Amino acid sequence: MNVFSTLANPGLPIPLTQVSYNKKTSREAPYVIRNGDEVKSFALCPACRNPTLLVNRLVPTTNAEVLYAKHAGYSVAGLANHNQAAYEECPFHNPDRFDSKARRTSKERNEEIRDALLNHIHLVVKEIERATGITLIDSIIESMLEDFGGNQGYQYKAITLYNLPFGFAYMTEAQDMYGCKVDSTLAEHINKKSVGFEVKGYQTVYRKKGVSGSDLRFYFNNHRLGEGVSGKDSIDLVIVEIDRASSGSKVIVQRRMEFDSAYFFNTYMRRERLRLLALKHL
Repeated sequence: MNVFSTLANPGLPIPLTQVSYNKKTSREAPYVIRNGDEVKSFALCPACRNPTLLVNRLVPTTNAEVLYAKHAGYSVAGLANHNQAAYEECPFHNPDRFDSKARRTSKERNEEIRDALLNHIHLVVKEIERATGITLIDSIIESMLEDFGGNQGYQYKAITLYNLPFGFAYMTEAQDMYGCKVDSTLAEHINKKSVGFEVKGYQTVYRKKGVSGSDLRFYFNNHRLGEGVSGKDSIDLVIVEIDRASSGSKVIVQRRMEFDSAYFFNTYMRRERLRLLALKHL
C-alpha cells in the first residue's frame, strides 16, 4: 500500500513517502525498531489499524525498489496488536484489479460503497474530471451510473472508499464525448488526429461540419496495482474514434491516471462528517 497512518490519528491515511514518514514518526520507536543489527520500520494501516511493515525504506530489498507498506501480520509492541478479523476485511489485504470478478461477502461494506455514491456522487465525478481532463455532461454521468448499477459495481471487492472514483469509472462502458469540455492536451490530440470531430468554443467537442460516419468515445482500461516509480495504482483513459461503417477504431489519445487514494478518502470523510452534522442540526 502507498499510504500509512500513525497513533496520533490511526484512521487518517497519509501518502507514503520517505519525507512524510520521517516527519510523522520522527524516526523513533515504536515506529522504527532496532533488533540487533537489523532496523525495521513500522506504521499503521489506516483501514484496519493493524501494524504495517515498510519495504525499501532505506535499503532496497526488492527489484522494484519502490517504497511501500505491507501488513506485518504480527503485533508490534507500543504500536498495535494484530487483529486477524480486521486484516481479512481490510481493503488493502491482497487487493484485486478492477477486472477481477471477486465479490465482497460483507453487506455492510457493499452498502458503504453504495451510500458513498448516493450521498457524494458529485465528489466522485469531480475527481474523475480532474484526472481525465474531461468535464462530464449530465447525460454521461447518468449513463455511467446506469452502467455501474447494472454491473453491481459496489459489490466488487476491488472497489473501496480509497479508490472509488477510479473503480466507479472502470466499471462503466464507453461514453460519447460529443458536447463535453476537455483540457488543452486532449483538445490538441483530438484536433490533430480525429477525422470527424474537433474542439472549439469553450474547449467543447463538436462534430466537424459536413463530416459524419464516426463516433468519438472514451473508456477506461488496464488497472495496474502499485506499478511504476510512484508505486501508486493506475488506470488508462482511452479516447477512440469509431468508424460506423467498418466498426474499426483509432486511438486518439491514451492517458495514464494514478490514484491519490489518501486525498480522496480524506476529502470524502470530511464531506461525510459535515453531512452528518447538517443532518443532526437541521
